Amino acid sequence: MRMAVADLRVMGRATQGVKLINIKNNDSIAAVAKVLHEDEEEIEEVENGTEIENNNEENNNEENTNQNQE
Repeated sequence: MRMAVADLRVMGRATQGVKLINIKNNDSIAAVAKVLHEDEEEIEEVENGTEIENNNEENNNEENTNQNQE
């Protein structure tokens, strides 16, 4: 799930923060990461998994080629 900082409401000092999502009783957050803004096209490729899978396959092929040459 991604949220743009610009979409968050600004609150005053006396508030207790901004609630971004509701979490069910037994659910928990595994990780939080700050990422740079990406274009819509890049986000779609990553969501579909095509970009990540293709890069991994290319990296594995390059590593195997380099090992065979040694």
